[in-house]
Amino acid sequence: MIDLRAVVDPSAQVADSVSIGPYSIIGPEVEIGAGTWIGPHVVIKGPTRIGRDNRIFQFASIGEDPQDKKYRG
Repeated sequence: MIDLRAVVDPSAQVADSVSIGPYSIIGPEVEIGAGTWIGPHVVIKGPTRIGRDNRIFQFASIGEDPQDKKYRG
């Protein structure tokens, strides 16, 4: 189920059994596997592939630049 307040890019590949919470943003070039639960206020930016049966909790950011300015990764 995708909450009506979530924003999902039309090009994102979201399996039928995925749950996306309110105010979450799923960008282009994102693939989300079956059985995955995404909480409220989550941002997923592509290119990102998330497998099946994952749980991503509120306020998580995936695919974004790190917040630590000292990170040299």
